[in-house]
Amino acid sequence: MPQTTPTWIYRTRPTGPITGETFSLEDTPLPEPAEGEVEVATRYLSLDATNRVWLTEGALYTDNVQIGGPMRGVLLGEVTKSRHPQFPEGTHLSGIGPWAARFVTDGKGFAPFPLPKGADMAEAFAILSVAGPTAHLGLLKIGGLQAGEVVSISGAAGSVGIMAGQIARAHGAHPIGIAGTDEKCAALVDHYGYAAAINYKTEDVAKALRAHAPKGIDLHFENVGGPVLDAALANMKDFARLTICGLISAYNATDPVPGPYRFGEIVNRRLTIRGFIILDHLADFPAITQDLARWMADGTLRMPTHVVDGLDKAPEALNLLFEGANTGKLLVRL
Repeated sequence: MPQTTPTWIYRTRPTGPITGETFSLEDTPLPEPAEGEVEVATRYLSLDATNRVWLTEGALYTDNVQIGGPMRGVLLGEVTKSRHPQFPEGTHLSGIGPWAARFVTDGKGFAPFPLPKGADMAEAFAILSVAGPTAHLGLLKIGGLQAGEVVSISGAAGSVGIMAGQIARAHGAHPIGIAGTDEKCAALVDHYGYAAAINYKTEDVAKALRAHAPKGIDLHFENVGGPVLDAALANMKDFARLTICGLISAYNATDPVPGPYRFGEIVNRRLTIRGFIILDHLADFPAITQDLARWMADGTLRMPTHVVDGLDKAPEALNLLFEGANTGKLLVRL
């Protein structure tokens, strides 16, 4: 009898947040692996803001998820059947694959996952898969962060932000985080390397940045956009840099998104702004992963995980990212 596997299928393009009509959970065929293929059992799904971007219409940096096709994301899986010489049974793989309990792949786009000895699998996946490389690349290679510099980081209580604060502090910088609750701000300072944190819901962010960085900001790491980006633009030093890896405040917008209103500061301050997509830098992953694994082992990096159990919970869990309802890395455990 042919095997099947539960899979989330993209059915209706969302306007605003994900709804019950966006996806349907369906049993899809699961073929036997052919020569050069493996069957993978998904252990964890990484939920990231980019998942929402992939559901939009129009040109993107990668192929959109197609209506009627499987939803996809970054995942950690274990090879359960193998006809591939490089991926024997029991190998843990990470890469971009379907939101499915099991799937068959030829291994392209996947790599063995370097689970550090004694490490918690969820925390290791959270640090090494997306968040850690994004923070490392955005601060060091793209942003050129130097010891002694002041760096402001929006979305600081999200997975990338938590990594960025710790990496910045480890490099001798002065990180200032921007988050959405007093509890998150306290945790950033007490546990995750931040010198200061600003609650954007209760504080005037531009004024608070001026107080924490009276001589100005050398590097701003942007995950959010909107008014937070404007506040940073108002506080940059001359010839400062902005690194932009996400604009999560706009991903569920139903109307055209204005701004930034302080766009003129780019000229006034002679700023350098560079956006980046982590998928453009896969060649850097081996060296980045070595750094991250070493920092995990010596206690430099820690990551809180927000784990939701069950493949059936994945779509509703994705909305947590846009509600500010998670701290740290949001994962679905199968």
